[in-house]
Amino acid sequence: MQNHPQAQHSRTQFQIDRIAFFSDAVIAIALTLMILEFKIPELGKDATPREIFSRHGASILLHGLALFVAFWTIGNLWMRHHQLFENIVNYNERLIRINLFFLFTIMLLPISISFLFANNEPYYLKMLFYFANLFISSFAYSMLLFAVFNKKNKFSNLTDQKKITKIKENSYLGSTVFLVALILIVLNLSWFWVAFFIIPLVKIVSRAKTRIHTRRSSAIKNQIV
Repeated sequence: MQNHPQAQHSRTQFQIDRIAFFSDAVIAIALTLMILEFKIPELGKDATPREIFSRHGASILLHGLALFVAFWTIGNLWMRHHQLFENIVNYNERLIRINLFFLFTIMLLPISISFLFANNEPYYLKMLFYFANLFISSFAYSMLLFAVFNKKNKFSNLTDQKKITKIKENSYLGSTVFLVALILIVLNLSWFWVAFFIIPLVKIVSRAKTRIHTRRSSAIKNQIV
């Protein structure tokens, strides 16, 4: 007796939904554990704002920024992961393994945050471990995209090549930022923040190209008319 095609499709979609729901749970837990590592130092009941800022201002600012960057990165990856699975219609064991590797890199972030917030550890090593974790997470998601949009696998029903290219470019851009940050940390720790200017710079260039292309297209149409 053969399985009905509709029943088989429903079964496949059910398994895909399970992968997505499991991923959501792991990411949500990792994000929650990250915030638990952010601890307010003992300020003292008689401490003045100036004393608090002098003693703990730099530390709180650094930790707050690190937590924000990690949360923003993983939140962004989760949003893209959610949108990606909306278009997935098939899967195999390899896709599950890549997704598990992606989730494993997310699970490491609370450890990276905890190490970053530690007091008696080498500063460069803490930053290196932190950005390495963010890079690996972004790279793992890029691996997931490569598997999903591989035409041989037929995992996605998204056929618009422009959208697929845009999705891939956004993912590669995130990986590039953290890779550049890692390289700068190795070369000169004080310059790692320069890497975060890559995204706005690329967007400015992209918008400029779009405007130039639009103007040229309009000029060509006017000449034809």
